[in-house]
Amino acid sequence: MDVQLTVSSDVEVLIPILQEADEVTSRIEQALADNLNTPYIIVVDGTTIGSAVMHWQPDNSELVYIAIDASFQGRGYGKAAISMLINEARRRGVTSILVGTANSSIGNIAFYQKCGFRMNSVRKDYFDYFPAPVYEDGIQLQDMLVFTLHV
Repeated sequence: MDVQLTVSSDVEVLIPILQEADEVTSRIEQALADNLNTPYIIVVDGTTIGSAVMHWQPDNSELVYIAIDASFQGRGYGKAAISMLINEARRRGVTSILVGTANSSIGNIAFYQKCGFRMNSVRKDYFDYFPAPVYEDGIQLQDMLVFTLHV
Protein backbone atom coordinates (compact mmCIF):
# COMPACT_ATOMS: atom_id res chain seq x y z
CA MET A 1 0.00 0.00 0.00
CA ASP A 2 1.72 3.16 -1.25
CA VAL A 3 -0.06 5.98 0.60
CA GLN A 4 1.21 9.53 0.23
CA LEU A 5 0.15 12.69 2.03
CA THR A 6 0.82 15.85 0.01
CA VAL A 7 0.03 19.52 0.73
CA SER A 8 -2.51 20.79 -1.82
CA SER A 9 -4.46 24.00 -2.33
CA ASP A 10 -6.57 22.68 -5.23
CA VAL A 11 -10.07 23.42 -3.91
CA GLU A 12 -11.68 21.73 -6.92
CA VAL A 13 -10.13 18.45 -5.75
CA LEU A 14 -10.38 19.08 -2.00
CA ILE A 15 -14.01 20.19 -1.63
CA PRO A 16 -15.72 17.15 -3.20
CA ILE A 17 -13.60 14.82 -1.07
CA LEU A 18 -14.12 16.81 2.14
CA GLN A 19 -17.89 16.73 1.61
CA GLU A 20 -17.53 13.14 2.81
CA ALA A 21 -16.69 14.69 6.24
CA ASP A 22 -18.97 17.76 6.21
CA GLU A 23 -22.06 18.36 4.11
CA VAL A 24 -21.89 22.13 4.64
CA THR A 25 -19.71 23.32 1.76
CA SER A 26 -19.37 26.84 3.18
CA ARG A 27 -17.71 25.41 6.32
CA ILE A 28 -15.23 23.48 4.14
CA GLU A 29 -14.49 26.57 2.06
CA GLN A 30 -13.94 28.57 5.26
CA ALA A 31 -11.50 25.96 6.59
CA LEU A 32 -9.61 25.89 3.28
CA ALA A 33 -9.44 29.71 3.16
CA ASP A 34 -7.94 29.90 6.67
CA ASN A 35 -4.20 30.53 6.20
CA LEU A 36 -3.51 28.78 9.51
CA ASN A 37 -4.83 25.48 8.10
CA THR A 38 -2.82 23.12 5.92
CA PRO A 39 -4.86 21.05 3.42
CA TYR A 40 -3.51 17.70 2.24
CA ILE A 41 -4.53 15.19 -0.37
CA ILE A 42 -4.19 11.48 0.31
CA VAL A 43 -2.92 9.63 -2.74
CA VAL A 44 -2.72 5.86 -3.27
CA ASP A 45 -0.86 4.55 -6.30
CA GLY A 46 -1.32 7.87 -8.12
CA THR A 47 -5.06 8.21 -7.34
CA THR A 48 -6.37 10.90 -4.97
CA ILE A 49 -8.60 9.00 -2.55
CA GLY A 50 -8.88 11.40 0.37
CA SER A 51 -8.03 14.64 2.05
CA ALA A 52 -7.12 16.01 5.45
CA VAL A 53 -6.93 19.54 6.86
CA MET A 54 -4.65 20.29 9.82
CA HIS A 55 -4.54 23.39 11.99
CA TRP A 56 -0.93 23.27 13.14
CA GLN A 57 -0.01 24.93 16.45
CA PRO A 58 2.98 24.30 18.74
CA ASP A 59 0.99 22.73 21.57
CA ASN A 60 -2.43 21.46 20.55
CA SER A 61 -2.85 21.06 16.82
CA GLU A 62 -6.24 20.11 15.40
CA LEU A 63 -7.25 17.65 12.74
CA VAL A 64 -10.00 19.81 11.24
CA TYR A 65 -11.07 17.28 8.59
CA ILE A 66 -10.12 13.88 7.30
CA ALA A 67 -12.10 12.14 4.60
CA ILE A 68 -11.56 9.06 2.46
CA ASP A 69 -13.68 8.50 -0.65
CA ALA A 70 -16.42 6.00 0.26
CA SER A 71 -15.21 3.47 -2.31
CA PHE A 72 -11.78 3.35 -0.61
CA GLN A 73 -12.91 3.25 3.04
CA GLY A 74 -12.13 0.28 5.26
CA ARG A 75 -8.76 -0.48 3.65
CA GLY A 76 -6.47 1.22 6.17
CA TYR A 77 -5.84 4.38 4.13
CA GLY A 78 -7.32 6.69 6.75
CA LYS A 79 -5.22 5.07 9.48
CA ALA A 80 -2.11 5.40 7.30
CA ALA A 81 -2.85 9.11 6.73
CA ILE A 82 -3.35 9.66 10.49
CA SER A 83 -0.02 7.93 11.11
CA MET A 84 1.71 10.29 8.67
CA LEU A 85 0.07 13.31 10.33
CA ILE A 86 1.27 12.04 13.73
CA ASN A 87 4.81 11.75 12.35
CA GLU A 88 4.55 15.30 10.97
CA ALA A 89 3.32 16.49 14.38
CA ARG A 90 6.36 14.89 16.04
CA ARG A 91 8.65 16.51 13.46
CA ARG A 92 7.06 19.89 14.27
CA GLY A 93 7.37 19.35 18.02
CA VAL A 94 3.60 19.36 18.54
CA THR A 95 2.45 18.13 21.97
CA SER A 96 -0.96 16.74 21.02
CA ILE A 97 -3.53 16.50 18.23
CA LEU A 98 -7.21 17.18 18.84
CA VAL A 99 -10.05 15.96 16.65
CA GLY A 100 -13.79 16.34 17.04
CA THR A 101 -16.64 14.23 15.74
CA ALA A 102 -20.37 14.07 16.24
CA ASN A 103 -21.84 12.05 19.10
CA SER A 104 -23.84 10.15 16.46
CA SER A 105 -20.87 9.23 14.22
CA ILE A 106 -20.29 5.75 15.63
CA GLY A 107 -17.83 4.77 12.88
CA ASN A 108 -15.72 7.90 13.42
CA ILE A 109 -15.71 7.41 17.19
CA ALA A 110 -14.34 3.87 16.74
CA PHE A 111 -11.87 4.97 14.03
CA TYR A 112 -10.23 7.68 16.13
CA GLN A 113 -9.86 5.35 19.11
CA LYS A 114 -8.29 2.68 16.87
CA CYS A 115 -5.80 5.37 15.77
CA GLY A 116 -4.82 5.99 19.41
CA PHE A 117 -6.98 9.01 20.24
CA ARG A 118 -8.65 9.16 23.66
CA MET A 119 -11.84 10.94 24.60
CA ASN A 120 -11.10 14.35 26.06
CA SER A 121 -14.29 16.41 26.33
CA VAL A 122 -17.80 17.04 25.04
CA ARG A 123 -18.91 20.28 23.39
CA LYS A 124 -22.60 20.17 24.18
CA ASP A 125 -25.08 21.39 21.56
CA TYR A 126 -22.23 22.09 19.12
CA PHE A 127 -24.36 21.19 16.10
CA ASP A 128 -27.26 23.51 16.92
CA TYR A 129 -26.53 25.42 13.71
CA PHE A 130 -28.36 22.75 11.69
CA PRO A 131 -31.88 24.03 10.94
CA ALA A 132 -33.53 20.62 11.38
CA PRO A 133 -32.57 17.59 13.48
CA VAL A 134 -30.04 15.27 11.81
CA TYR A 135 -29.77 11.57 12.67
CA GLU A 136 -26.99 9.05 12.09
CA ASP A 137 -27.44 5.41 13.04
CA GLY A 138 -30.72 6.42 14.73
CA ILE A 139 -28.92 8.88 17.05
CA GLN A 140 -29.57 12.62 16.90
CA LEU A 141 -26.52 14.71 16.04
CA GLN A 142 -26.15 17.14 18.96
CA ASP A 143 -22.76 17.21 20.66
CA MET A 144 -19.17 17.17 19.48
CA LEU A 145 -16.93 14.58 21.11
CA VAL A 146 -13.35 15.81 21.30
CA PHE A 147 -10.52 13.28 21.20
CA THR A 148 -6.85 13.89 21.96
CA LEU A 149 -3.71 12.04 20.96
CA HIS A 150 -0.48 12.91 22.79
CA VAL A 151 2.42 12.68 20.35
